[in-house]
Amino acid sequence: MSLTEYETTVVVRPDISGDAIEATLDRVREAVSKGGGKLIAINHWGKKKLAYPIKKHGRGVYVHANFLGGRDLVAEVERNLRISDTVLRFLTVKLAEHVDPQLKQAQQYLRPQYDAAEEPAEEAESLAAPEGVDEAEPES
Repeated sequence: MSLTEYETTVVVRPDISGDAIEATLDRVREAVSKGGGKLIAINHWGKKKLAYPIKKHGRGVYVHANFLGGRDLVAEVERNLRISDTVLRFLTVKLAEHVDPQLKQAQQYLRPQYDAAEEPAEEAESLAAPEGVDEAEPES
């Protein structure tokens, strides 16, 4: 069975409690599970300054969710976000079509290990000699 991968970024009012944010996210989780989808991850990005005021708010709490499902599922998730008083704005984007849920779960498991392996290589590159400096020993 293959599904489509989506990501939704939600901007929530900054003046509400963490419990109210969790209640909004629970509605998203419930819509995904009832719609036959699979929630991959929900990440809290925290409170950030908005580029322009939305509903008289200069800041917002950003939450990012990845999930697998179909068009009907996206419509249901967006409907739940639209009727919520705590949500200032949201945007859903299709990332990939025909995604295998089991393969996606394996990728999520392996990704932290891959990212950790990359860090020492990046540090070694930053410690390399600056450009324009010859690494060979000078002739006597």
